[in-house]
Amino acid sequence: MAPLYARSVFFVTDADRSRRFYTEDLGFTLDWDSQDGVFQVSLLGFELILNQVEDRTRSRAGHGRLFIGLEDNQAEPLRKHLADKGIRTLRVEWGRPTLVIRDLDANELFFWLPHDDFSNFGKPAIPSAEITESTK
Repeated sequence: MAPLYARSVFFVTDADRSRRFYTEDLGFTLDWDSQDGVFQVSLLGFELILNQVEDRTRSRAGHGRLFIGLEDNQAEPLRKHLADKGIRTLRVEWGRPTLVIRDLDANELFFWLPHDDFSNFGKPAIPSAEITESTK
């Protein structure tokens, strides 16, 4: 059997606003857009589907968390991208030091960095107690 092709879905309150945030602020590429509130973005091989909430899913916005463990050769491209874009990150303890990016709805991208190396990200990661809004 061939491997399954899986992607995570984050629910968002406003698809247009989230599309701009992910593509303009975070530097993701827009892969496709269904024009009805569902679209996919990607960055460095990672793909994420974003889905605008509707009445029956309204309570799901902002409850997403995705974990990505980076290998030694994957950290530098992410580090360079975050520094070049000036992306604000958080540093939390989640089993070990974890780099976090929050979107406008508070969905979270969690990254474990090789050797817990938090250097050279441009803007230093903020201890998690100091931020409550998106990491833009």
